[in-house]
Amino acid sequence: MSAGRLQVGKKDAVGWIVFDQPEKKNAINGAMWRGIPEAMARFDADPEVRCVAFRGAGTEAFAAGADISEFDQIRADQSAVGVYDGLLDRVLAAIQNSRKPSVALIHGFCMGGGLEVALACDLRYCGESAQFAIPAAKLGLAYNVEGHKRLLETVGHARAREIMFLGRRYGATEGLTMGLVHRVLPDAELAAYVDGVLATLQENAPLAIANSKTIIEEYVKSSGGADPARMQAAIERCTTSVDYQEGRRAFMAKRKPRFEGR
Repeated sequence: MSAGRLQVGKKDAVGWIVFDQPEKKNAINGAMWRGIPEAMARFDADPEVRCVAFRGAGTEAFAAGADISEFDQIRADQSAVGVYDGLLDRVLAAIQNSRKPSVALIHGFCMGGGLEVALACDLRYCGESAQFAIPAAKLGLAYNVEGHKRLLETVGHARAREIMFLGRRYGATEGLTMGLVHRVLPDAELAAYVDGVLATLQENAPLAIANSKTIIEEYVKSSGGADPARMQAAIERCTTSVDYQEGRRAFMAKRKPRFEGR
């Protein structure tokens, strides 16, 4: 458990990061923001962790954005805004640049900074109770560059304009239609479905997933062109791995492979 009521733990081969402030619909305060890069670094360094999952405590909210009670401090002037936006960039980079796949399990409110975190994740699944919004225009906030980038990548510029200009809420079905989530489940079935996704991620070859994630992220990064050397290195890590040999042997023997991530 790290400071700021960000629950960080490991269950089997899954690293869990839980926003735990239910009295404020799991709004993310400064300590919680700062805890995310630390948690991701811990999971990245742990060979037992195959994937990372994010959720909010309870079932009322994933995260209803940043904790606005701190805005007088963190957005008091241009300097403070710059520091805060820099922290958000580090949070998103920690999730996006990890070689390990990330999953967002979304109940209820997923707004502002909460939606930013969800969009930084590789996979997103929500319950029928989910509500999505980025209310920057209703609060007079200058939404950050990285947040805009990920939104554009996910829903395209036409939908991004409506989301940002109107600041309106979208239900689960609308979120699915525009691509904010991969699937909508009845709320009572969401956790079990995500457990199945996490089980598959744990079984599949870690280096093959890392290879695909590296290449995809290179093509969607916010500045500069894709780095051919980094992508080639990811391919070579995969093709020269023990797991690659295990996958071939398992296929020929018609058995389930046992991948070790090496």
